Amino acid sequence: MQSVQESPLNLSLTLAELLKKDTIKVELIPEKKGLFLKHVEYQVTSERFTVSVYRRYNDFDIFHELLLQRYAYRVVPALPPKRVLKGGKALIYSL
Repeated sequence: MQSVQESPLNLSLTLAELLKKDTIKVELIPEKKGLFLKHVEYQVTSERFTVSVYRRYNDFDIFHELLLQRYAYRVVPALPPKRVLKGGKALIYSL
């Protein structure tokens, strides 16, 4: 088990110290997936563990709701708006 000083959950860590632990990148995959209901995916990559997973916007939305419930008295940043492509035009929906 990690000590309190080593844990990334330690709230006294600075941003620079957190970035030394790991950097997570989220990239939009341009091609659409799905047979009938087309959707886009995001590639989430950990530099430290050199692993990637693919997630949909809805996965981030659910995770955001869990963070809001778990950390009710903390500021949890809002998600960027969801963009839906329809008829060649980008429609932006705010959450």
